[in-house]
Amino acid sequence: MSKSHILSFLCGGLAVLGVTMVSQSNAQSSPHVYELRTYTATPGKLDALEARFRDHTEAIFKRHNIKAIGYWVPQENKDNLLIYIVDHKSKEDATKNWAAFQADEEWKKVRAASEVNGPLTSKAPDSVYMNPTDFSRLK
Repeated sequence: MSKSHILSFLCGGLAVLGVTMVSQSNAQSSPHVYELRTYTATPGKLDALEARFRDHTEAIFKRHNIKAIGYWVPQENKDNLLIYIVDHKSKEDATKNWAAFQADEEWKKVRAASEVNGPLTSKAPDSVYMNPTDFSRLK
């Protein structure tokens, strides 16, 4: 699956999400930066990767000001992808948020426990920082 397919898929998801978040995002006065992250799960480990996010990572994100917007898997997921979008106040805050997340003792334990039988991902995640356009429903 090419990156253009993934971006097209996520743009559609953002449009749908935007409709539900218009009033909330209009109330926010500070600009935001969105981060699109794509993980490639090790073959046979996508379910375990999803479980780690669902059962642990989401709560740890909240402690470090990483606001998850949504998580997706492609319908034809030949590449074992988990795709998600998070919201940060700025790219500088994103850098601080990720550093704090990586240093979090609970995260270190959760990651180690989830990877007892080998890593859940086959490579480092792809990350794209995105600024909303002036006509975006999410700002």
